[in-house]
Amino acid sequence: MRVFAITNPRLDTFRLYYSQATSYRKHQLELINWWNQDKGLFHHPTLPSKKSVYKDFHGKYLHVPVLHKPPWHFVRYNASPSKSFEVIGGRDHRILHLLSKKLNFRFRYSDPPERSQGSSDSESGGFNGVLGLLSEREADLFIGDMGITYERATVVEFSFITLADSGAFVTHAPSRLNEALALLRPFQWQVWPAIGLTCIVVGPFLYALIALPNIWQPRFPVRSHARLFFDCTWFTITILLKQTGKEPSATHKARAFIMLLSISATYVITDMYSANLTSLLARPGREKAINNLYQLKGVMQSKDFKLFVEKQSPSYGLLENGSGIYGEIWDEMERRQNRYAVESVEEGVKLVRDNKNVAVMAGRETLYFDIQRFGPKNFHLSEKLNTAYSAIALQSGCPFIEEINKILMAIFEAGIITKMTENEYENLGKQQKIQVLEVPEGDNPASDPETKRSIKSSEDDKLKPINLKMLQGVFYLLFIGNIFAGLVLLSEISLSKFYKNSKRRPKVQLAQHRKICKKVRHYLRCVRRRFVRMYRNFRHDAFTLTLEYLE
Repeated sequence: MRVFAITNPRLDTFRLYYSQATSYRKHQLELINWWNQDKGLFHHPTLPSKKSVYKDFHGKYLHVPVLHKPPWHFVRYNASPSKSFEVIGGRDHRILHLLSKKLNFRFRYSDPPERSQGSSDSESGGFNGVLGLLSEREADLFIGDMGITYERATVVEFSFITLADSGAFVTHAPSRLNEALALLRPFQWQVWPAIGLTCIVVGPFLYALIALPNIWQPRFPVRSHARLFFDCTWFTITILLKQTGKEPSATHKARAFIMLLSISATYVITDMYSANLTSLLARPGREKAINNLYQLKGVMQSKDFKLFVEKQSPSYGLLENGSGIYGEIWDEMERRQNRYAVESVEEGVKLVRDNKNVAVMAGRETLYFDIQRFGPKNFHLSEKLNTAYSAIALQSGCPFIEEINKILMAIFEAGIITKMTENEYENLGKQQKIQVLEVPEGDNPASDPETKRSIKSSEDDKLKPINLKMLQGVFYLLFIGNIFAGLVLLSEISLSKFYKNSKRRPKVQLAQHRKICKKVRHYLRCVRRRFVRMYRNFRHDAFTLTLEYLE
């Protein structure tokens, strides 16, 4: 609160008191200027400028809440019996040290209530978490991926941005597809109906090309049109399967069609299929990744997919209060999930790592860092969803926000903030290398299930020579074909025996058999008549209901 007080202790003399005259102690009214009739004002300007007052805090302590949110802050809870928490690093921790060195202040970290950034409470009308501390003026500032929203801007003041980020969600890495179905994978599903229709149509078309001109103008005898139709159909199938066969006709039209079909089957279908199959076998295929919100909504409806979001975060508010696709996803979350809020992004990323039907939404930069921590081979990061900004949150009406903004703008334009972020990734890589090297004797890092999964995933992405395991679909197809051929053979043998036995039966048995067949046909006709009668009655009733009733 900015307060001015003017007193008149004696005649023709006035004293000016000001509450924001110092930066190193609690604000109180302090004499900063006076006026008398002879000399006028003692100091010019009348009030001290903020630049001169808050340029130096003279070692004042500021109360700063802190939350564990890598890479912005690394907090170790229950670090020792004497300490409930300990800050061990982070990009925003380094920014805060830079500000304290430049403005000459000291700070004390504190563990905020509920360990959350905070949101509005509908019952009390206030805020909880870090925002509650700032709104009640129990904390001086907060730095640590505090997203700027309209609701938050009504209770706190935001500095110049410390991070320009975008929203995203992360899912489990697409798993490898079954190699047994690799034979169907070179073409998309829309191509297979066209290929099947081609196989069905070309045989009858070749028959019509041979038989119809011969019926119009006979040039060669046709003993059996059924046999010619079968020969044409079988010959076209042999061409599509790259087999040899005898052409059913030597006419120029038939030969031209056969040549066109052979070229199409060889260069359009077979070669393209073989090339795609070889590339898919060399680099194993994977499931389709989820890249945008519409795909996420589809899998939430069809595959019981679950979406989690950090509680009291901007992403949570965007889903809860959003419209369009955000509102539809929020409705799906409330309808299908008992729990959809996690304590931190780190917890959500661990859920994604351990489950294939889980996604978590947060800031893209935070997600990317956690992905690097827990193994990038286990995750898939979506497209950018929306633009979001983070800044330092201060008390409403903070008098030294201009000085902080000047420093933040200077280090932002110089690329120092970006360099600090990159250093966190470099430190992460060094820590991971140290953890791998400092393995106790007798422990094999390759025996760790998570390490095995990461190694296996990295090997799957590499090109590798084709082996028999990749071609297991061919053997499955051969096995199914052999079973089908055996069943056809058994049916032919049984039909042949039945035909031979039917010839040896006496005429009485044949008469009884015919009588039974006649009764069966009679019952089938009766059933057919009933269905036809029911259909006609239903159609008649439907037609009469549409007529307009007239008295």
